[in-house]
Amino acid sequence: MTTTRRTFLMGGAAGLAAGSLGLNFARARDVAGDVQRGLESLGKGLKGRLLLPDDYAYTFAAMPNNARWSGVLPKAIARCADAQDVQACIAWARDNEQPFAIRSGGHSYAGYSTTDGLLIDLKGLKGSSIDLQNGTATLQGGVNNEGSAGALRGLPFAIPSGRCPTVGVGGLVLGGGWGFSATHAGMTCDSLLSTEVVLANGDRITASENEASDLFWAARGGGGGNFGVHTAFTFKLRPVHDLVTFNIFWPGGKGVEMMSMLQDIQLANATTISMRSKMTPATNMAFPGIETLGAQTLGIYWGKESELHEILQPAFALLKPHSSEINTMQYWSARDYLVTDDPIGFYEIRANYISDRLNEDGLETMLRWMSKWPGGSVRQVNMGVFFASGGAVKNKRPDETAYVHRDCNFLFEMETAWGPLDSPETVDRQRGWLKDYVADMQRFLLPSAYVNFPNRDQPNWQQAYYGQNFARLQKIKKRYDPDNIFRFHQSIPPAA
Repeated sequence: MTTTRRTFLMGGAAGLAAGSLGLNFARARDVAGDVQRGLESLGKGLKGRLLLPDDYAYTFAAMPNNARWSGVLPKAIARCADAQDVQACIAWARDNEQPFAIRSGGHSYAGYSTTDGLLIDLKGLKGSSIDLQNGTATLQGGVNNEGSAGALRGLPFAIPSGRCPTVGVGGLVLGGGWGFSATHAGMTCDSLLSTEVVLANGDRITASENEASDLFWAARGGGGGNFGVHTAFTFKLRPVHDLVTFNIFWPGGKGVEMMSMLQDIQLANATTISMRSKMTPATNMAFPGIETLGAQTLGIYWGKESELHEILQPAFALLKPHSSEINTMQYWSARDYLVTDDPIGFYEIRANYISDRLNEDGLETMLRWMSKWPGGSVRQVNMGVFFASGGAVKNKRPDETAYVHRDCNFLFEMETAWGPLDSPETVDRQRGWLKDYVADMQRFLLPSAYVNFPNRDQPNWQQAYYGQNFARLQKIKKRYDPDNIFRFHQSIPPAA
């Protein structure tokens, strides 16, 4: 889709300052009288707070993580304080036939936690409880990765989770949940024991292996926002110990050989190492040239430092690193080391799975497209990223949970990012570059995609996200949300 100057300014200005959102407020304030009165009534009944466009706090509460969707403004934001507030919001939206969206961390790449109706904000549901006797942790629906770590920090137990601190645990687990521990301990959803859900009819139930087991199956990979609002999650705690962390950069020049070798190393140590490897440019200039594309791998090893040095020796022999950090760390220090900065500004991401490995032809194609990046104000750091997704992820069958991608070794991400100073023409060039890059890479990738890296233009998204599990998900949808009130651009529809 072409970016017009008007849509660019309306969306892009949001990245400059909160006050710049004023261009959109007129539309947000245009609430019909009956709806306005209904919202006021809803607000009076909440333990939390209902924010309207005239409220000062609305500005920041409305902002999603990806400023690309900042032009989508809600009529109101319900900052829920508990599950009863969530029930009231669902009842109001259903009875008034108003659209709504659910937000915990607000990191939906495709903007699915934005709406022009009622935004149900779960950030106030931040409670947690740890039961060491039974080895479980219960987190409310607004807890994010940082909050999850804070609840467990210092204990010899953890939940396999993601590395971005402000990503909501709810969105993470409902889509499957990749993290550095996935190859060793499985996806986040593989540690889920139960979840509390507010359904379309307003009921609040618990789903587990023993009750509402079909909904529990769907909650482990079926994606957020499809079946209800998840207000709490109970996880099995896993014991943790010291880890070896690594962060290594190589200069440009042997990109194909290096990325091939890093894949080999991951596959040969499928459950004891977890790598996030990529090629990254050292310049913002257009047409950076393959020689400026260096390699990086970041991750953890379950073993001894000396063993990891031996495992990585072939990569060191191929090319001397520009920098290399390999250290044994206490688990929580290692987790902090691996934390990423939140993505900022405007970005578009595409991702597909790789069954085995990206071959030499695929790597050369990747590097060629990376060298063609058309330029912009933001340094591109994720143009070609390999997330290790084999190992323990394969311990479950594709139909054992809704997360179907159990037979893949890597998730491959392609991204472009821009800032508020980039012109609409620059943005169009970048998005066009990404579209062509993705199209050329498809011959090397599986058509399957990760629902937590959604793309509104994903071809045949039903099969891409859910594969053989889609029909079963539709049946579950029909049982728990027959009127399809939980819906968005790529939501699961009820079975016919």
